Amino acid sequence: MATSPAVPVPLPIHLAVAEPDQRDRLTALIRIIMVIPQWIVLFFVYIAALIVVIIGWFVALVTGRLPDFAVNFLSGVLRWDARVRCYSYLLVDKYPPFSLGEEPGYPVQLAIPDAADLNRLTVLFRFFIALPIAIFVGILGYGLNIFSIGSWFMIVFTGRMPKPLFEVTRAVLRYQARLGGFFWMLTPEYPWGIYGEPQETTDATGPGWTFKLSQSARTAMTSLIIVGAIVAIINNTRYF
Repeated sequence: MATSPAVPVPLPIHLAVAEPDQRDRLTALIRIIMVIPQWIVLFFVYIAALIVVIIGWFVALVTGRLPDFAVNFLSGVLRWDARVRCYSYLLVDKYPPFSLGEEPGYPVQLAIPDAADLNRLTVLFRFFIALPIAIFVGILGYGLNIFSIGSWFMIVFTGRMPKPLFEVTRAVLRYQARLGGFFWMLTPEYPWGIYGEPQETTDATGPGWTFKLSQSARTAMTSLIIVGAIVAIINNTRYF
């Protein structure tokens, strides 16, 4: 049985995922159906999050800090979102809880740093500052959707997910979480680290919070970005 990741909170936003020892081929086969209730509930949670973000934006613009209620709620939404995305993209087989809590027993953990002072100017222009990364994340999303088809076939027919695909998927989902944390003003740190950190660290109870992609995973990530860019260009040219 996979060991849940440890729960100390490093900086910046990190995503720890305990890779299953054995894959559930049946639930992988119908994963797209099983995850539908999660996305339905999250749709309404996102609506509430949008309202909280708007309120928090005005407060942060005046005070330079996101109010505590916004920090707590948006952190919960980001954690829930990360669990559902990891489940949807086949990183884990355990069904995610319908919860805003940290859920330390779940094999996906998102570490969000404590609330920090925010630069009012960057708060004012948050949307425009985050836009380039949002476009990049969109490209990553296109690529990941294509790659996830390969992951699905591998798990359903062989009962395993190649390590490079696991690493790449985790890296993309962490990058998405970092964008969410920045855009929602949970952290002033601009998203970075799509290829991982300079050094990998591990702990005694599970995978390390930080990581560096292996050479094969780096090649796969570069391919994912290229594929995602091609798909994005094709999709956009359809409207011209």
